[in-house]
Amino acid sequence: MSKINGTLYCVYDGSDKILHTETATLNVDVDLPETTNKESAGWEMHEVDGKRSWSIDFSGLYDEAGTGITPDEILGKIIARSLDVTAYFKPTSGSTKGWTGAGKYKNIKIEASAEAPNKFSGQIISNGALSAVS
Repeated sequence: MSKINGTLYCVYDGSDKILHTETATLNVDVDLPETTNKESAGWEMHEVDGKRSWSIDFSGLYDEAGTGITPDEILGKIIARSLDVTAYFKPTSGSTKGWTGAGKYKNIKIEASAEAPNKFSGQIISNGALSAVS
């Protein structure tokens, strides 16, 4: 069984990496409308033709510097209502598969705790299909 180092996977806004992330999570969901009826003998049933969606959650250490996308730039996009992003969840190198899709920034949170490094977290939500990239 092969293992993939999670450090390789990053979130990208187009060709620019979201900088200083510690975690990145790709979420893929399908809505399963319930179709339970009197003939299902008391068992719940679901239809598989529901809506699909995806999102990417990310978090990291807040820093204003670097070549890539910073939390300040994401905040600026949200303020300007320039939310569109071609999002990538992919490794920085190697032949491991990644995924891409059109999305929108949903939020950015900047956390400032006493005697601790500032952190940030955010989310990109789907605005269309998700597809594999290599």
